[in-house]
Amino acid sequence: MSTRFSRHVASCALAVSGLAAMQAAHAQATGTIDARVVWQERSLSACRSEQSQTAPDVCLLRTMQRAGASPQALVAARMLVKANMTGYISAWRPLGKASLATVTYPFRANTNEGTLLIGSDGAAVDVDEHSVREEDRATPAWRAFAAAHPDAVPFAAADFVGSTATADGGQSVLFSTPLKSCHACADDGALLVAYTIDKAGIVRGRKLLTIK
Repeated sequence: MSTRFSRHVASCALAVSGLAAMQAAHAQATGTIDARVVWQERSLSACRSEQSQTAPDVCLLRTMQRAGASPQALVAARMLVKANMTGYISAWRPLGKASLATVTYPFRANTNEGTLLIGSDGAAVDVDEHSVREEDRATPAWRAFAAAHPDAVPFAAADFVGSTATADGGQSVLFSTPLKSCHACADDGALLVAYTIDKAGIVRGRKLLTIK
């Protein structure tokens, strides 16, 4: 497994029009990665303690190593730390030639999980980062929803809804992100977004389908 792990490609959504261009500009291929990146947390209570003399990121990596985490899991965690996303891969789900990785962020106050869509080229797309983009805000669906719920915002993590085959041999992967006005509030709606993956397993596009 390569020691390069993509921070995310969504950060440049305002600067480019397509996901492929974003990947070319920002994604760092990780090489072949698989379920060996997963680490099942043992105990991080010492890292969370106010008496801890060690920074949380250093404590996480040290705990993982002492608990027998795989080299792949440690590499992934180190790259997440380097990207200022201190956490570890806690679940892995193959999606044909692409995969879904669940990231656990143990030291965050509220949202402790996130989702990465990882293509066959190793480029990782953070589906929770900038989940509503400028092009989304320009759609009639978003304008109508925002008018009715002006305080509603997306709350990670996105839920994986399903995957369907496309006519060109690729697949479309659908995610749903709840929209609400506060963490404890009831959902006002859900943002449904599809990512297009080509037959080689590379993520090629993103589209807001609807808000329900």
